[in-house]
Amino acid sequence: MMSNSHRIMTARRAIIHHYATSDVHLRRSLCSVPIRGSPTTFISRDGITNAHSSCNSINACSNINAIIRKKPHIKYTYINNTKRHYNFASSQYASAFTEIPTPDVDKIRKDAVEYLDGFDKKLWYDDPVCSILLGEKLTAPPSNLHTTQDSLSNPNGHQYFATPTQITSLLTHIQTYHSPYLDIRPQIRRMEHKLLYDHAGFLIGNQCLDFAKQDGVTEIEESIMANSVERKLNDGLLESEMEGKVVIERKPIFVSCVSNFTNFLDLFRKTLRSMELGIPCVVLGRSHTIQHSYRWTELLVDLMKEEGIDPGMLTYLSCQLDDIKHITASCTDQAGMLYTTCSRQLAKSIKSTYPNTVASTGGPNTLITTEWTKPVQDAIRMSASIECAGQCTALRHAVVPDTVQLSDIEDMFNDITHESSPVEALRHRSFDGVFPQHGGTSAPAFDGTAEYKKHAAKDAYFKVSNEFPSPANDKMEEYWRKVVVDFSNVVPTSSSQKQKAGDKVIELSRWLVRHQPISLAVNARRSHVFDLGRTLFENTSLVVTTIGSTDKEYAPPAMTCQARPQDAECFGEFPPRKAMGEYTKYPVIIPSSTPSYDTHYQVEYLQSLATDDLDCPPFVKDWLNDVSDSAVKGYCIELIRYLADATAENPKRGFGTGRTALWGLQRPPLLEGCRTLLRCGNNVTMDDLSPIFLLFYATNARFQVELSVDGIMNQQLLDSLVKHDLDNHIFKVVVETDDSMEHRVNVDSENFYNVVQVPASGGDVDRGIMRRFPAMPGQFASLYLPMGHIKSTMKNDEEFVKYFGESEKWLKMAW
Repeated sequence: MMSNSHRIMTARRAIIHHYATSDVHLRRSLCSVPIRGSPTTFISRDGITNAHSSCNSINACSNINAIIRKKPHIKYTYINNTKRHYNFASSQYASAFTEIPTPDVDKIRKDAVEYLDGFDKKLWYDDPVCSILLGEKLTAPPSNLHTTQDSLSNPNGHQYFATPTQITSLLTHIQTYHSPYLDIRPQIRRMEHKLLYDHAGFLIGNQCLDFAKQDGVTEIEESIMANSVERKLNDGLLESEMEGKVVIERKPIFVSCVSNFTNFLDLFRKTLRSMELGIPCVVLGRSHTIQHSYRWTELLVDLMKEEGIDPGMLTYLSCQLDDIKHITASCTDQAGMLYTTCSRQLAKSIKSTYPNTVASTGGPNTLITTEWTKPVQDAIRMSASIECAGQCTALRHAVVPDTVQLSDIEDMFNDITHESSPVEALRHRSFDGVFPQHGGTSAPAFDGTAEYKKHAAKDAYFKVSNEFPSPANDKMEEYWRKVVVDFSNVVPTSSSQKQKAGDKVIELSRWLVRHQPISLAVNARRSHVFDLGRTLFENTSLVVTTIGSTDKEYAPPAMTCQARPQDAECFGEFPPRKAMGEYTKYPVIIPSSTPSYDTHYQVEYLQSLATDDLDCPPFVKDWLNDVSDSAVKGYCIELIRYLADATAENPKRGFGTGRTALWGLQRPPLLEGCRTLLRCGNNVTMDDLSPIFLLFYATNARFQVELSVDGIMNQQLLDSLVKHDLDNHIFKVVVETDDSMEHRVNVDSENFYNVVQVPASGGDVDRGIMRRFPAMPGQFASLYLPMGHIKSTMKNDEEFVKYFGESEKWLKMAW
């Protein structure tokens, strides 16, 4: 029997197919569900305009639903093709980096400056921030009126906190609202076009005034280009839903805005990409820098009215922190994901009360150099001070030659530029100015007994040690918006210390695995930097690694703050692997389709997949034949197909012209003894273990996994494992109790890259939807395998491509 949700998708796809092949005019009336490749396809060179001519019906999805109700029993045959449009590194994913629009950066900057020149500072006081419900602003009594602050702690406007009655109304709406849409891409993409081309100055200017962002122009440039990629990924996700393979969850989502990149990350990636597939959005207010994200929400509400979109699709919560916590905690069943980009400390706190949190977190970005040249010093200074240390890739840790002393660092920071205001910085195209002695965040202690030294004239703080940082609880303080750098002067400069130099590189690798920065920059002489860079690349799992040089102008020194996702310099803020579950449900890779993070497989589709159709060696099929549940087996088949497709060309080459990048799926760190442990408790079955284990067993990561099985309580699983290459030592099985496993992990902690408690099955199928595993095999793989990019600062660097392309770190199939 078909489930109701599957029957709807079956009928919907059949109806769309009928109209797509019969009547053009009727097909255009169903503009909310275009067929890829038909005249209603929306992606073009400018990413928007070709959609306009086909957008004649705002409520097309409602019309489709009405038709579906009249014809609920249309026969449907699954299309078992191998398209995986929205899975990281798949061939279809790679094809999304085409027809990227070219922004007019000069016009964008001009519009921003004009907006700032005409801005009336009274506006944010006279028109206070307030909650927005069903398109209406919820003002409050004067007692609820408070003053807002910018990122430097300067007052900049007013805000109404919601009253108890309003909080109840907001909560009721979130708990009871059901989206009337499956797909409103034409309407949302028209709005998006207006935001990017008519309101870019508004977006940049407000962010400049509120967050003190100096270079919001580059963010809008990135948005115009990267949005084009993510629109295509969304198109592929919806196509899979129309084919009956997956169901996109359309519960309201929470968008917790980040201040420094809210235009790209929150407005476009999270809010618009979700709304266009019919997902309601609830934008959360902030304790500071609230004005600019509120203003784009306010603008979205107006644009929605122009498009006739149901106002219940967008809600804004202007509430005190305790009230926001109450609302989110009260909606764990009725709402979908909560998306946030924040510090690890905050992400951990959010996820503790809201399990469906998808967080991008920071990390101590690191630069290593073997020489102390002026260009390297400039790269360190700019990496540390970018956006007044307010960019997620800002430098926090520098590994430098053993000859570097405090006086050398003091001299380097002499060249820091103090900015009087972010507006002036934007005017003269600055991006790394520092706002001296601002009160936005606290600086580290720097009295006579403190670790850190303050620069004599600049607002910068640093310390030097002959060891790598070892902070309390293994967590480095970010010191957000303050230039703070730990220098480890541990790189030997004597040629007689090669062994020590090698040991320090391995020690640094382990430090990087433990702390998981976002970005690593590697600098040395061109003749040496590839060996150094590949050793660090292979022994870590960073999403962003950049290779520069200290002696060649054509390959300038690498900085930590370099990544262009629109060029396939794929980016992500992953927490340390072993502790990932404390911070996020899934790590986020950019570009990606945000709605896919809460999309699930149709059981019937998975059950339709057959092992015989899988092109793989017998050892994989033999394993799959021991999977009893047909839906789980189908998911495993999807995983194998995805891995085979994504690794057929791995790594792939980036699309940028100014640098040379390689990107794709990777193996865990190749450090000697480093491995992933999969703990199988007494109720874990082959079905439970297989999807995770096949990521290793079917690839060249197969020797990097270890199975820990409770042999007394789970003899059945142990017997099954014995059948599969156990005698050939393809994988290692340790029979032990829980206590023995925990003791072993604690004693040898640094050699366990990841420790996974394999979950036992139960309650995984709901309304015909497979909830145990996410729709994206690539997303599932990201829980256990590294991914990202490595790049050279040199353009068209064929030597780099050959050398790093041959690295054993790239994931390959085991056949």
